[in-house]
Amino acid sequence: MPGVALEWCRFTGFLSLREAFRGRPCFYLQTDPQERILRVGESDDPWDRYRGGSAYALEAAMHGSGNLFFAAAAPADARERKALEATLIYDLQPRYNNHHRTFPPVVRPEYVHEGEIPRGLRSSV
Repeated sequence: MPGVALEWCRFTGFLSLREAFRGRPCFYLQTDPQERILRVGESDDPWDRYRGGSAYALEAAMHGSGNLFFAAAAPADARERKALEATLIYDLQPRYNNHHRTFPPVVRPEYVHEGEIPRGLRSSV
């Protein structure tokens, strides 16, 4: 599998991330205010996956926290996307992911970080 360039964009809320990646697959990182990675996720379409209530629940949970989201375009192929998500989780060990933390992924895609890279990502890889 060829290397993937992850071009991260910073968002202060989930609703704006969801709109920016509407209809497009993406990876997203949830961070604390110091941009330490708390959770890694992927979606084939964040607009469709997080409809109405669940998107607003995420937004409400973040209210006043200073936490951030970072998102990057992801491969359209679900298998490639899930392999890279598992690799990111294993490499970054985010506190709020409970899968893919213990054992290295069977398929391990290469990746590079570009764009608005969270400070916590720059110091951990």
